[in-house]
Amino acid sequence: MENKDVRQSIAEANREAAAGYNVGGYNFRSKETADEAKHELNAIRYVSAKTDTRDPKQAYSLYNKLLDKEMFRTLIGMDYLKDLQQRLYEFEDIPNEKIRPIPVKYEVQDIMDSKREVTKLKGKINKLEKSRDRYKDYFIKTIIINVVLVIVIAAMVIIMGTSTNPTVLDYERKLQDKYAAWEEELKSFEKELKAREKELGN
Repeated sequence: MENKDVRQSIAEANREAAAGYNVGGYNFRSKETADEAKHELNAIRYVSAKTDTRDPKQAYSLYNKLLDKEMFRTLIGMDYLKDLQQRLYEFEDIPNEKIRPIPVKYEVQDIMDSKREVTKLKGKINKLEKSRDRYKDYFIKTIIINVVLVIVIAAMVIIMGTSTNPTVLDYERKLQDKYAAWEEELKSFEKELKAREKELGN
């Protein structure tokens, strides 16, 4: 018996919803609210055509004007404001604390707040990803530079070890050998001179 009552209640609710007024993907039960939603939808189309919401300054200005004039009260307008707010959170030029919250009716406040938190988190995640990419690029460049330096140093060591061309150390060794040879020649020359002097003296 209870299941039958539940089924009947659901069927009545569905009939009531079907009998409502559809605007922008929403079903409004009263004609007045539906008319207001249509008016908001037309206003959204108008401001969207006049404003480049990809530009941070234009989007921020439009958002504040819409809040100040309290133009939107239905879910159609609230959705547009929420999308605009999410876009503002994604702009790095606009600090999150400068973005005003959207005043809404009590029954939709929890939903809007949860969406706002998700948007804030997305903005933070985007910033962290950009920072990570920047540091990742720097790290990769540093590794490449270090690898190149190690290769250059290794190549220099190999060249110095295997090269037949004289190095500074080789020149120094050769000069020392020459001086030593000259010294020996001088000594032998002195001995010969002394020996001749002795012969002449006798």
